[in-house]
Amino acid sequence: MQKKFRGIGNKLSPGLRKIVGNVGWLTLEKLLSVALNLTIGIYVIRYLGSDDFGKLSYCLSLVGMFGAIAKLGLDHVVVRNLVQEEESTPEILGTALVLKLIGSLATSVLIVCVVLLLNQDPQIHWITIVIALGLVFRTFEVINFWFQSKVLSRSIVIVRSLKLILSSAVKLLFIFLGLPLSAFVWLLLADEIVLAVTTVWTYIIHTQLEQQLQGTNFVPSPKRWTIWRWKLNSSRAVAMLRDSWPLILAGVMVTIYMKIDQVMLGNMTSNEVVGNYAAAIKFSEVWYFVPTAVCASVFPSILRAKQRGKQEYYGKIQQLYDLMAWMSLAIAVIMTFASGVLVNMLLGTEYSSAGQILAWHIWAGPFVFLGVARDQWLMAENLTKLSFATTSLGTIANLLLNFWLIPIYGGSGAAIATVISYAVAAYFASMIYPVMFHNTWMLTKALFVPFRVKQNLSYLAWVRNILF
Repeated sequence: MQKKFRGIGNKLSPGLRKIVGNVGWLTLEKLLSVALNLTIGIYVIRYLGSDDFGKLSYCLSLVGMFGAIAKLGLDHVVVRNLVQEEESTPEILGTALVLKLIGSLATSVLIVCVVLLLNQDPQIHWITIVIALGLVFRTFEVINFWFQSKVLSRSIVIVRSLKLILSSAVKLLFIFLGLPLSAFVWLLLADEIVLAVTTVWTYIIHTQLEQQLQGTNFVPSPKRWTIWRWKLNSSRAVAMLRDSWPLILAGVMVTIYMKIDQVMLGNMTSNEVVGNYAAAIKFSEVWYFVPTAVCASVFPSILRAKQRGKQEYYGKIQQLYDLMAWMSLAIAVIMTFASGVLVNMLLGTEYSSAGQILAWHIWAGPFVFLGVARDQWLMAENLTKLSFATTSLGTIANLLLNFWLIPIYGGSGAAIATVISYAVAAYFASMIYPVMFHNTWMLTKALFVPFRVKQNLSYLAWVRNILF
């Protein structure tokens, strides 16, 4: 078996091996992040208690809701420009940095104004301000785009992973020392500063090594080889924003869609309710990396199938939908019955209501899994504008349902609103657009996959062939 995989690896072109290695590093980083955030997060949730954890979660959600504005939708635009115009790298990175800095400062001011209007708690005010300051240091993520364009994620993944491990260790130290909530808040800002500094340092090292390997006359001058070479080009800035504004709108809609529930809970109920809700969704949303990883792996094969024929193409998509449905439904059923015991065992009786919230919220999973898979079809068909339209409908549904259900059912009401709104965005909204009618039928078949006996027998035969 090892010889077989080694033979396959040797057949790959250098460029493809580079891509596979790059994806491997990104996958390892994601797995490490999920593992540490869940395990260390459990300790932090128990230590802070529902009140303090609720305050922290509310502030994080409020800042996160406006974070898409600070990003300005530039991520994919900058990567594309770096690949297509490599000789203009200093100008592209410099322009992107300035735009993101202006966007982050403006967003921080907006966040401060909003929190002063929405909440009267002085502690909520200063926590939100400190977290919002982190957006300014996050502007240096433009360096990540340079690494992406070079397909060189290994170094930046190592830097981010070491920062995550260090931050996790510091959180455990804070718990051991019995430090207050304020220490964890300042740690969030320190994380952003450390990540910015180490990212810049990694970029400097790589650019210097690149010049050495190219055989140029190497002079280790900071002004020559660091971000001091970057420059702003106003016409390029206008062009970038012209390309990115639809992505800004889409990003804002998605973040509102994902974060509004905790913000509304904080304004309509109590910090304890927010804390229980935030604790519950930690266990629910931990699974959301699975569909992204699976779809990223199968998307190239779907595109190749599209070139070979319509029947094979839609057959592949139906298989993907069925797989997403099986995984998400299995997770939902298990977590529904285990939610109460799991939450009480890991978080304690203070979070007893989180178990019921989790039992509801976990059923958003099937629509999240299928929504991610459906987006692959939208990309293959160049219908990504419909993704924004369906997400917008889901956001509107989420807002209206939260206003109705939170006063009646509290955290469980927000969870029910989330499930319904995700179903609207990923499934029911597809019924509005004729071009999506056939795809909606495929999604319907996937949702009822446990009852499709013939299809399940073929899956069992497929698994048997792989194993035996």
